[in-house]
Amino acid sequence: MVRHQMRLARHALVVLAAVAALGVACGDAPASSAPPRWDSRSVAESIKSTPFTPVIVNSNIGRGPTRLALALLKRDQTLITEGKVAARLFRLDADPEKNPTAGTLLDRYELTARIVDVADHGAMRFDRDEQGRALLDVAQRDTRPEVSAPPAHDGALSAIFTTVVDFKESGLWGAELEVKTGSKTYRGLLLTFAVLEKTAEPSIGEPAPRTKQKIAKDVSSLAEIDSSTTPSLDLHNITVVDSIASGKPTLVAFVTPAFCQTRFCGPVLKNVVIPAQQQYRDRVNVIHIEPYDLPAARRGTLSAVPAAEEWNLRSEPFIAILDSQGRVAAKFEGIIDLPEIKQALDAVLATK
Repeated sequence: MVRHQMRLARHALVVLAAVAALGVACGDAPASSAPPRWDSRSVAESIKSTPFTPVIVNSNIGRGPTRLALALLKRDQTLITEGKVAARLFRLDADPEKNPTAGTLLDRYELTARIVDVADHGAMRFDRDEQGRALLDVAQRDTRPEVSAPPAHDGALSAIFTTVVDFKESGLWGAELEVKTGSKTYRGLLLTFAVLEKTAEPSIGEPAPRTKQKIAKDVSSLAEIDSSTTPSLDLHNITVVDSIASGKPTLVAFVTPAFCQTRFCGPVLKNVVIPAQQQYRDRVNVIHIEPYDLPAARRGTLSAVPAAEEWNLRSEPFIAILDSQGRVAAKFEGIIDLPEIKQALDAVLATK
């Protein structure tokens, strides 16, 4: 089932609590030649002087090729939207408290900034009660400031930093970061995260669910299956199962323009899905599926549609690129931009 509250909060709160207990020191120290220590105290010490907390925003990470996404959360709960991030990734011992220096270096990665303007996004439409009050309030969606949608205003930027990593092993992993932002460089910043044997949603290379979602012919109005101001018929004219049967690659986008739940949504339908459909319409079937039951959402209750449950999604927005055989070739969640989607589509088309 869609879990609209991503795991970002749990990671951030744990680290912030540790930082508060340890105090503050200089954050622009040179990189150390010694291998990192991965016990919880060392991880907290590594970021205690930084004006931000690095946080993995993937809802879950599995073994194999993965789009790893990182956010830099400032103390005022806004996000750093400009800078450069590099990471060295380590496979860690199962118990870093006992073996804090046991870690095998995988590689060093340069992360790409994915920046979107969310100023006009998240202007949610609600049914009203007799007093004219919205039946679903922002505070009811998510009371945790680190994941709630930002207020709509000009220049409301949101950003993550991404790279693709092929995790060969499941277990505990660590990232040693170098972050350049403004006039400062912060080195040796540490965070740890779990890599599962398999993700909740279909993994890369696996067959996608043969979903039979509602499409235009099944409803009296597209508003029943699309929360856009102006729904596009082109995104609702074929089911996932029929698209796979057609032999064309497929882009499946679980996106909700009106009921986005976190600051990591962005205008994905407008800026990514629709342009992709316009550019690849003759070669790729592009499908939009609302992750929430819209009649219920407009009454104030968020519940997953059967398609989202079939895919076992833990976050939205979520985009999967399927090859001509219906296997998952790439997947993306959170902030997504058009260039990375085009790169994935071009790769699938090149191997068709």
